[in-house]
Amino acid sequence: MSRQSGTLVLAIAALVLCVSPVVAEQGDTEVGFRLMWVTGSATGGGTIADTGSSPTLSSGPGIEFDWVLWPFDELTVELSIGASPHPVGTSDGDLGGIDGGTLWRLPLSAVAQYRPDLDGKFDPYVGLGFVYNVMIVDESSAYKEIFSDVSFSNEIDLVAQVGLNYSLDYRWSANLDLRYMGLQTTGSFVGMDGSRDDLTFSMNPWVVGLGFRYRY
Repeated sequence: MSRQSGTLVLAIAALVLCVSPVVAEQGDTEVGFRLMWVTGSATGGGTIADTGSSPTLSSGPGIEFDWVLWPFDELTVELSIGASPHPVGTSDGDLGGIDGGTLWRLPLSAVAQYRPDLDGKFDPYVGLGFVYNVMIVDESSAYKEIFSDVSFSNEIDLVAQVGLNYSLDYRWSANLDLRYMGLQTTGSFVGMDGSRDDLTFSMNPWVVGLGFRYRY
């Protein structure tokens, strides 16, 4: 993980430590777990050197853990960390069809949510916040023979969220979550001869999540 990523993790941890005492006085907190499907695909904005080929990113499954804090009655803050693998491919040109490996996306997000105080088992919410996408690439053996180094940049982007909790009992609830999560990254491909190509990928996926929440 990069130095910037480590700094962000420490900042989120500091935020949690500062907010937790306030939350304890205000009321409940929740922890949650979701299985996700991260939709969307992207092709690099350009080609690699003289090959005429463009790297691609594809949809993939994911997992997420989150913590919801209640600073106010109808305003919550969701802090989350997740992981989703995205196949890296190559289209067109001399390298067309070559498997590039897997790009692991590790999103760290903070989202402010509005939750109307409704009676009954249904608890809807909407949210808006920021995500820091940490990108780790696991190159295929074919890519390692072609490139001396492949990397993707870590970036900050926006998150828009809508979801619904269904109460199973006082502590447990089922969760359905839909998010538009910004994802733009620059892939750097360094050839064996030292030549370098920087290509921009704008994936901006819709993320569908299903999971459970525990209130304490």
